[in-house]
Amino acid sequence: MKAVITGDIIQSTKMTASQRISLIKYLENALYNWSKDYNFQYEIYRGDSFQCLLNHPLYALRVALQVKTYIRGLNPNSVYKLSAEKQPSKVQTMIYPIWMFDIRLAIGIGEVEGKTRSLRIANGNAFLLSGRSLDSLKRIKQTLGIASNDVFQVELDTEFYLLDHIISKTTALQSEVICLKLLGYPEIEIAKMLGIAQSAVNQRSNKGGWNAIAKMVRRYESIYHSK
Repeated sequence: MKAVITGDIIQSTKMTASQRISLIKYLENALYNWSKDYNFQYEIYRGDSFQCLLNHPLYALRVALQVKTYIRGLNPNSVYKLSAEKQPSKVQTMIYPIWMFDIRLAIGIGEVEGKTRSLRIANGNAFLLSGRSLDSLKRIKQTLGIASNDVFQVELDTEFYLLDHIISKTTALQSEVICLKLLGYPEIEIAKMLGIAQSAVNQRSNKGGWNAIAKMVRRYESIYHSK
């Protein structure tokens, strides 16, 4: 059993070509670094979409949330540079639009047919479920979803709906803190990275719904820990 994450950037057509190219570069840098930690393949295509193939579904939600909160955290006020391999650096030269960056993500859990040298031509139930889930998200105006053929689908579908609602309310500053927490950084280190007080990190974390997000991630990973 494997997991496929399919994603596309929301409102990419409202960006200028330079804005879109810059955002894709940030996304590609993040996926490159995180693919080493979680051992997944990824491909970016059509200028605003991507797919990841994880050999095990265990960390699919964590990766998806890292991508989502990282993208949502890109803004003029969140300029910081990290030396750690897990976190791609941000630089001050990026041009930002007036709206918040966001991304739509769907996880598909199932089998994959044969070896997958290229995700563009890969096939299997995990790819089909992920793609169909993404199409469904567009129709129902949701930005985070999951599809599987196992007994946990109903539970996870409900929990992902609630998780999407929580994250949709986060600000860019809250999102960057959540992303760093998902990466495993303690608050004292995050404070140093962002150049703010630890109390400010804690406040952004709490207001961003971190406790609920972390609990959902733990629940998801407990389900697929032994799969």
